[in-house]
Amino acid sequence: MHIIEIIESNRTIKNMLRNCPYEILNKWEFKEYEKGQIICYQNMKYDYFQIIVKGYANISITAENGKKYSQAIYSKGDYFGELEIFDSKPYICSIEALTDMEIIRIDRENFLKWIDMDRHFSIYITKTLCNNFYNLSKLAGDNTLYSLKYRICNYLLYRVDTGIKTDKVIKIEVNKEQLSEQFAVTSRSINRVLKQLKESKIITVDNNYINIIDLEGLKNEENLSRME
Repeated sequence: MHIIEIIESNRTIKNMLRNCPYEILNKWEFKEYEKGQIICYQNMKYDYFQIIVKGYANISITAENGKKYSQAIYSKGDYFGELEIFDSKPYICSIEALTDMEIIRIDRENFLKWIDMDRHFSIYITKTLCNNFYNLSKLAGDNTLYSLKYRICNYLLYRVDTGIKTDKVIKIEVNKEQLSEQFAVTSRSINRVLKQLKESKIITVDNNYINIIDLEGLKNEENLSRME
């Protein structure tokens, strides 16, 4: 796929690259990954700035004892590699394809030229980096201050816009293992909360999907559990 087609078909990417010099546009590469493939490994160096064109990626950290913690789920228009690329540092996290994915990437040398030549992009990446750090700080606070039930309800509501919608159900593609990684808790703890939500007829669980059958009930549970 040609880089110009990608830019024109995605509003977020178009905004990011709208003033990218032509000599830099020619340096972008298009890559495809299959579901389950590791795009970047934690503690390894990758001198690329990468933007997701299609699909979902799990951004996770694995501790020395093998315990895996998912920091975020990235989707179309999100980027990664920005924290490590300036000083060629190893990746803090692993990047895993949760679905089949398409990515565009640019090497470090041309990335640094781009950020030096394009004031619009310099401002864009500064603002989005600040927003990402803000959200991570909020997440860290939520993980410390609020119950697991609140965090799961909040996460499902966050994923509503990316879910598959029918007349009666919103299907969220996520399994219990992913939730366990997302919140750094045991599967048993996840199962306990999901069971409560199922008994309240707010969700059902179907293989790799959590089906929201009562959206207003889920919002109410989030509000109530915030006070627990």
